[in-house]
Amino acid sequence: MWTSLNKKVFLFISVLLVIGIISGILFLVFLNEASQEIIFLNINDYLQNLNNFTFNNLFMDITILSSLIILSIFIIGIPITIFFLFFNGFSLGFVIASLSTIFGFKGFIYSLIYLIINKFVYLFFMYFLCLALFKIVLITLKCFIHKEKINRDEIIHLLKKIGLCLIIILIYDLILYFFGSKLLGLFNFLIF
Repeated sequence: MWTSLNKKVFLFISVLLVIGIISGILFLVFLNEASQEIIFLNINDYLQNLNNFTFNNLFMDITILSSLIILSIFIIGIPITIFFLFFNGFSLGFVIASLSTIFGFKGFIYSLIYLIINKFVYLFFMYFLCLALFKIVLITLKCFIHKEKINRDEIIHLLKKIGLCLIIILIYDLILYFFGSKLLGLFNFLIF
């Protein structure tokens, strides 16, 4: 259901990601030339060895997302979730700016393909996960501030949504682990 809270959270996450993307682009722009050169060499080396590389996000995503879920139940996870969303936007902007600077327009197209393969599904389900986390925090705050009784059915429903999002993200990570570099390798003609 598209409620007022869903719209506000979607807008908040979107603005946070856009600010992160702009920050990632500006970070690369304002780096000194020596640092840019080192980054560009590392990116070029990474792309040259892409066939030998696997996207191994599984352990990191399990750790980060589980921590966010547990900490959000205790309210302190929301600022960390906000930072994590900003960081994801920052990395998106940095990747787009780096590949565009190195390879021009073809690098820009390649960066979009890279991000669609590597981040799109992840960020899509992160939205729903964050929405459920924000709702849990609101319920917890109402319980402590207004002394309202916790609606266990609503908490269980939100935890099921969080669990489903987590499972989908982990399945996506497994698919990326086995097929991500091969799929991205199909678009190497853009940069080589």
